[in-house]
Amino acid sequence: MGGRRFSVEERARAAEEYFARGMNAQEVVRRLGWPSRSALAAWVRADARFRPHRGGRPRLPERVRAGAVLAYRGGMGLRAAARQCGAAVSSVGGWVMEYEQGPVPSGPGQGGCRMDLDDSLLPDDPEALKAIIRGQRLENDVLREAVDLVRKDPAADPRRLANREKALIAHRLRATHSPASLASRLNLALSSCHYRHARLGRDRHAWLRPLVHEIFGQAKGRYGSRRIHAAPRAGGTRVSEKVVRRVMAQEGLAARSSGKAGRYSSYAGGCSPAPENLLRRDFHAREPGQRWLADITKTKAADGRICLSPVLDCFDGRIVAYSAGRRADAELANSSLSRAIATLGADARPIVHSDRGGHYRRPEWISIMQERKLARSMSAKGCGPHSSAMEGFFGRMKTEATYPEHWERLTCEQAIARTGQCIAWRNAERIRQGLGYQSPDQHRRSHGLMA
Repeated sequence: MGGRRFSVEERARAAEEYFARGMNAQEVVRRLGWPSRSALAAWVRADARFRPHRGGRPRLPERVRAGAVLAYRGGMGLRAAARQCGAAVSSVGGWVMEYEQGPVPSGPGQGGCRMDLDDSLLPDDPEALKAIIRGQRLENDVLREAVDLVRKDPAADPRRLANREKALIAHRLRATHSPASLASRLNLALSSCHYRHARLGRDRHAWLRPLVHEIFGQAKGRYGSRRIHAAPRAGGTRVSEKVVRRVMAQEGLAARSSGKAGRYSSYAGGCSPAPENLLRRDFHAREPGQRWLADITKTKAADGRICLSPVLDCFDGRIVAYSAGRRADAELANSSLSRAIATLGADARPIVHSDRGGHYRRPEWISIMQERKLARSMSAKGCGPHSSAMEGFFGRMKTEATYPEHWERLTCEQAIARTGQCIAWRNAERIRQGLGYQSPDQHRRSHGLMA
């Protein structure tokens, strides 16, 4: 201070600020404007109240400490409460923790009693009392939201929640409490409170919802999240599959799925000598016309039932040909095979695999196969997995179209027409994951195998 000499009264005042108000040397110098920190340190060491051990400094009066705690609980920040009572910010934080969680284990020269905010410590100023009431309401509202909204333990401290949970509580209470008081009570940065409030009020996926509805509608509810996710990607729009799945769940869009599978048996007629199983559950082909699958399924209609006999190409799952009628006879199976053979080139010799149904052991079927020099292959008795690719086609068709569209309410003629539409849509438009999310026709065009 430029060689200034201080009086005994000034030295006593500075020491009183240090010991009685609980301020450190830097805060005392800032408050008084004098002396230097080194001079104040010398005066403090010369005082009889100075003890070099931790905890030797006398605590501020209980009224001062209680006032700081009440100010903080009323919505005031720690710095403002510390500035009001003339104490360090760390001291006010310790007093608040002492009141809310109990005293810190006491050591030599330290008090160990929990602060008691009784009525005698309440201020006489009406505005201060209103601030305390507002603070109590804020605390009650925060605790209630922590229990009801976040589903945490009622005894948990709301300030120890995750930031996202704190922001959600602040968002809910924003109409009745100021953001600053909520941020102070929840120990959340005010900027984070505003940022998360802005994000909570905005739908980040608003642009995606109509697109998902459009694709789901075009697929007639037959697509799940993977295929719907593949459609925007094909158009150059990048979006996560998890986001598509979440949007579908929020919009109540669920792909049609089968219920509990019943017991399946492909056995038909008596057992007789049959060709060997040449595929051995290997349903892959390097080019079209190498491996075919044949089978028959039945579907209920309002005036009877219809039978479908398709021929499936293992190259891409395309239905090469099919026949549909009211009876599952040999004519139905033979006609679908003849239509499939008509699509072959002159040198194509596919393996035709079927179950042991009587239609595929009759002389007419064998004659058609021998005439075109096609290899026969059959599943073992009652073993559906030996033709699982065809069974998968039947299951998806019934799950995606037959059952949800209630074909049982249609006449047989209407159901047969609906079957043709379903197969045409499957060949031309239904995308498959194994084909790079292309339909069988698109896959063949991309490889130059179809005009």
